[in-house]
Amino acid sequence: MSDSLTPAPAGTPKPIRRTSQLPASEVALAALATTVAGVWQTSELPDLLWLRKEDLAAQAADFARHRAAAEAASDQRTPQARRLQALDKELARGLSFVKNYLAEEHEENEGRAYYPEFGLVKEGGKYTLPAARAERLTALSKLLRALKTHGFDQKKYGTAFWQPLTQEYARLVQESTATAGERSRQVSAKGQGELQLRKALGALIHHLKAHYPDTFAAQLRAFGFQKESY
Repeated sequence: MSDSLTPAPAGTPKPIRRTSQLPASEVALAALATTVAGVWQTSELPDLLWLRKEDLAAQAADFARHRAAAEAASDQRTPQARRLQALDKELARGLSFVKNYLAEEHEENEGRAYYPEFGLVKEGGKYTLPAARAERLTALSKLLRALKTHGFDQKKYGTAFWQPLTQEYARLVQESTATAGERSRQVSAKGQGELQLRKALGALIHHLKAHYPDTFAAQLRAFGFQKESY
Protein backbone atom coordinates (compact mmCIF):
# COMPACT_ATOMS: atom_id res chain seq x y z
CA MET A 1 0.00 0.00 0.00
CA SER A 2 1.24 3.51 -0.78
CA ASP A 3 2.81 5.44 2.07
CA SER A 4 0.50 8.35 1.21
CA LEU A 5 -2.42 6.33 2.57
CA THR A 6 -0.71 5.58 5.88
CA PRO A 7 -2.07 7.88 8.60
CA ALA A 8 0.44 10.10 10.38
CA PRO A 9 1.28 9.13 13.94
CA ALA A 10 -0.80 10.81 16.62
CA GLY A 11 0.62 14.12 17.73
CA THR A 12 2.43 14.80 14.44
CA PRO A 13 2.17 18.55 13.75
CA LYS A 14 0.35 19.48 10.55
CA PRO A 15 2.49 21.12 7.86
CA ILE A 16 2.18 24.88 7.75
CA ARG A 17 0.60 26.14 4.54
CA ARG A 18 1.68 29.69 3.94
CA THR A 19 -0.30 31.92 1.63
CA SER A 20 1.43 34.60 -0.39
CA GLN A 21 1.36 38.06 1.10
CA LEU A 22 1.40 39.53 -2.41
CA PRO A 23 -1.59 39.53 -4.78
CA ALA A 24 -1.54 37.48 -7.97
CA SER A 25 -3.47 40.11 -9.93
CA GLU A 26 -1.41 42.74 -11.73
CA VAL A 27 -4.00 45.42 -10.97
CA ALA A 28 -3.95 44.59 -7.25
CA LEU A 29 -0.15 44.37 -7.24
CA ALA A 30 0.16 47.83 -8.78
CA ALA A 31 -2.27 49.27 -6.22
CA LEU A 32 -0.49 47.55 -3.31
CA ALA A 33 2.96 48.67 -4.44
CA THR A 34 1.78 52.26 -4.77
CA THR A 35 0.25 52.20 -1.28
CA VAL A 36 3.26 50.51 0.35
CA ALA A 37 5.72 52.87 -1.33
CA GLY A 38 3.76 55.89 -0.07
CA VAL A 39 3.63 54.62 3.51
CA TRP A 40 7.31 53.68 3.53
CA GLN A 41 8.35 57.16 2.42
CA THR A 42 6.80 58.70 5.56
CA SER A 43 7.78 55.84 7.87
CA GLU A 44 10.69 55.62 10.32
CA LEU A 45 11.62 52.29 8.75
CA PRO A 46 15.02 52.87 7.07
CA ASP A 47 16.07 52.09 3.52
CA LEU A 48 17.37 48.68 2.56
CA LEU A 49 21.01 48.49 1.54
CA TRP A 50 20.00 47.77 -2.07
CA LEU A 51 16.62 49.52 -2.18
CA ARG A 52 15.79 53.08 -1.24
CA LYS A 53 12.32 54.35 -0.48
CA GLU A 54 12.23 56.48 -3.62
CA ASP A 55 13.35 53.47 -5.69
CA LEU A 56 10.28 51.49 -4.67
CA ALA A 57 8.04 54.46 -5.45
CA ALA A 58 9.59 54.71 -8.92
CA GLN A 59 9.24 50.97 -9.52
CA ALA A 60 5.58 51.05 -8.50
CA ALA A 61 4.85 54.01 -10.80
CA ASP A 62 6.68 52.40 -13.75
CA PHE A 63 4.87 49.10 -13.32
CA ALA A 64 1.47 50.79 -13.13
CA ARG A 65 2.26 52.83 -16.25
CA HIS A 66 3.47 49.86 -18.31
CA ARG A 67 0.53 47.71 -17.20
CA ALA A 68 -1.96 50.40 -18.22
CA ALA A 69 -0.16 51.01 -21.54
CA ALA A 70 -0.12 47.30 -22.39
CA GLU A 71 -3.83 47.05 -21.61
CA ALA A 72 -4.62 50.14 -23.70
CA ALA A 73 -2.61 48.80 -26.66
CA SER A 74 -4.46 45.50 -26.44
CA ASP A 75 -7.83 47.29 -26.37
CA GLN A 76 -6.85 49.40 -29.37
CA ARG A 77 -5.82 46.35 -31.37
CA THR A 78 -9.18 44.62 -30.92
CA PRO A 79 -11.28 47.01 -33.09
CA GLN A 80 -8.51 47.07 -35.70
CA ALA A 81 -8.55 43.28 -35.88
CA ARG A 82 -12.34 43.20 -36.14
CA ARG A 83 -12.34 45.72 -38.99
CA LEU A 84 -9.60 43.82 -40.84
CA GLN A 85 -11.69 40.65 -40.59
CA ALA A 86 -14.69 42.53 -41.99
CA LEU A 87 -12.55 43.85 -44.85
CA ASP A 88 -11.31 40.33 -45.58
CA LYS A 89 -14.93 39.29 -46.15
CA GLU A 90 -15.50 42.27 -48.45
CA LEU A 91 -12.39 41.43 -50.43
CA ALA A 92 -13.47 37.81 -50.79
CA ARG A 93 -16.89 38.93 -52.03
CA GLY A 94 -15.41 41.30 -54.61
CA LEU A 95 -12.88 38.73 -55.74
CA SER A 96 -15.60 36.34 -56.88
CA PHE A 97 -16.81 39.00 -59.33
CA VAL A 98 -13.31 39.64 -60.65
CA LYS A 99 -12.97 35.92 -61.32
CA ASN A 100 -16.29 36.05 -63.19
CA TYR A 101 -14.99 38.92 -65.32
CA LEU A 102 -12.01 36.82 -66.32
CA ALA A 103 -14.20 33.79 -66.98
CA GLU A 104 -16.47 35.88 -69.23
CA GLU A 105 -13.53 37.38 -71.08
CA HIS A 106 -11.70 34.07 -71.54
CA GLU A 107 -12.39 30.39 -71.23
CA GLU A 108 -12.41 29.38 -67.56
CA ASN A 109 -9.07 27.58 -67.68
CA GLU A 110 -7.55 30.35 -69.76
CA GLY A 111 -8.85 32.91 -67.27
CA ARG A 112 -6.98 31.18 -64.47
CA ALA A 113 -3.75 31.82 -66.31
CA TYR A 114 -4.19 35.51 -65.46
CA TYR A 115 -4.75 34.90 -61.73
CA PRO A 116 -1.11 35.60 -60.74
CA GLU A 117 -1.32 38.92 -62.56
CA PHE A 118 -4.26 39.78 -60.29
CA GLY A 119 -2.30 38.76 -57.18
CA LEU A 120 -4.13 35.48 -56.66
CA VAL A 121 -2.39 32.45 -55.22
CA LYS A 122 -3.57 28.93 -54.52
CA GLU A 123 -4.17 28.41 -50.80
CA GLY A 124 -6.30 25.73 -49.21
CA GLY A 125 -7.11 24.25 -52.60
CA LYS A 126 -8.55 27.46 -54.09
CA TYR A 127 -7.28 30.62 -55.76
CA THR A 128 -7.53 33.61 -53.46
CA LEU A 129 -5.61 36.57 -52.11
CA PRO A 130 -2.73 35.60 -49.78
CA ALA A 131 -3.82 35.15 -46.18
CA ALA A 132 -0.79 36.92 -44.69
CA ARG A 133 -1.48 40.64 -44.28
CA ALA A 134 1.73 41.97 -45.89
CA GLU A 135 1.46 39.62 -48.87
CA ARG A 136 -2.21 40.48 -49.24
CA LEU A 137 -1.38 44.17 -49.49
CA THR A 138 1.11 43.48 -52.27
CA ALA A 139 -1.48 41.32 -54.03
CA LEU A 140 -4.09 44.09 -53.80
CA SER A 141 -1.72 46.51 -55.52
CA LYS A 142 -1.23 43.97 -58.33
CA LEU A 143 -5.00 43.47 -58.59
CA LEU A 144 -5.60 47.22 -59.02
CA ARG A 145 -3.07 47.40 -61.85
CA ALA A 146 -4.48 44.29 -63.52
CA LEU A 147 -8.04 45.66 -63.43
CA LYS A 148 -6.93 48.59 -65.56
CA THR A 149 -4.75 46.46 -67.83
CA HIS A 150 -7.66 44.13 -68.63
CA GLY A 151 -10.25 46.89 -68.93
CA PHE A 152 -12.18 45.91 -65.79
CA ASP A 153 -11.46 49.16 -63.96
CA GLN A 154 -14.80 50.77 -64.89
CA LYS A 155 -16.92 47.80 -63.91
CA LYS A 156 -18.98 47.67 -60.72
CA TYR A 157 -16.27 45.69 -58.95
CA GLY A 158 -13.48 47.57 -60.61
CA THR A 159 -11.23 50.36 -59.32
CA ALA A 160 -14.03 52.23 -57.50
CA PHE A 161 -14.67 49.13 -55.38
CA TRP A 162 -11.08 48.03 -54.76
CA GLN A 163 -9.25 51.33 -54.31
CA PRO A 164 -10.87 52.50 -51.03
CA LEU A 165 -10.75 48.99 -49.57
CA THR A 166 -7.06 48.71 -50.40
CA GLN A 167 -6.29 52.10 -48.85
CA GLU A 168 -8.17 51.30 -45.65
CA TYR A 169 -6.61 47.85 -45.49
CA ALA A 170 -3.10 49.30 -45.82
CA ARG A 171 -3.76 51.87 -43.09
CA LEU A 172 -5.18 49.30 -40.68
CA VAL A 173 -2.34 46.84 -41.26
CA GLN A 174 0.19 49.59 -40.55
CA GLU A 175 -1.64 50.68 -37.40
CA SER A 176 -2.13 47.11 -36.22
CA THR A 177 1.56 46.34 -36.71
CA ALA A 178 2.56 49.46 -34.77
CA THR A 179 0.08 48.63 -31.99
CA ALA A 180 1.33 45.06 -31.77
CA GLY A 181 4.91 46.30 -31.48
CA GLU A 182 3.99 48.80 -28.79
CA ARG A 183 2.06 46.17 -26.86
CA SER A 184 5.03 43.79 -27.04
CA ARG A 185 7.35 46.48 -25.67
CA GLN A 186 4.96 47.36 -22.86
CA VAL A 187 4.31 43.71 -21.96
CA SER A 188 8.05 43.04 -21.83
CA ALA A 189 8.67 46.08 -19.65
CA LYS A 190 5.72 45.17 -17.46
CA GLY A 191 7.00 41.62 -16.99
CA GLN A 192 10.46 42.78 -15.94
CA GLY A 193 8.94 45.40 -13.68
CA GLU A 194 6.69 42.87 -11.98
CA LEU A 195 9.64 40.63 -11.10
CA GLN A 196 11.54 43.55 -9.59
CA LEU A 197 8.48 44.77 -7.74
CA ARG A 198 7.68 41.39 -6.20
CA LYS A 199 11.31 41.04 -5.11
CA ALA A 200 11.24 44.51 -3.52
CA LEU A 201 7.93 43.99 -1.72
CA GLY A 202 9.01 40.57 -0.47
CA ALA A 203 12.20 42.07 0.93
CA LEU A 204 10.26 44.87 2.58
CA ILE A 205 8.02 42.33 4.34
CA HIS A 206 11.11 40.70 5.87
CA HIS A 207 12.49 44.16 6.65
CA LEU A 208 9.36 44.93 8.68
CA LYS A 209 9.50 41.60 10.48
CA ALA A 210 13.13 42.20 11.42
CA HIS A 211 12.48 45.68 12.82
CA TYR A 212 9.17 44.87 14.53
CA PRO A 213 9.48 41.26 15.74
CA ASP A 214 6.59 41.56 18.19
CA THR A 215 4.22 43.78 16.21
CA PHE A 216 5.09 42.99 12.61
CA ALA A 217 1.54 41.77 11.80
CA ALA A 218 0.13 45.18 12.71
CA GLN A 219 2.94 46.92 10.84
CA LEU A 220 2.28 44.88 7.71
CA ARG A 221 -1.36 45.93 7.79
CA ALA A 222 -0.38 49.54 8.36
CA PHE A 223 1.84 49.43 5.28
CA GLY A 224 -1.01 48.02 3.18
CA PHE A 225 -0.24 44.31 3.21
CA GLN A 226 -3.83 43.28 3.87
CA LYS A 227 -4.36 39.90 2.22
CA GLU A 228 -8.13 39.95 2.68
CA SER A 229 -8.33 42.99 0.38
CA TYR A 230 -6.72 41.15 -2.55
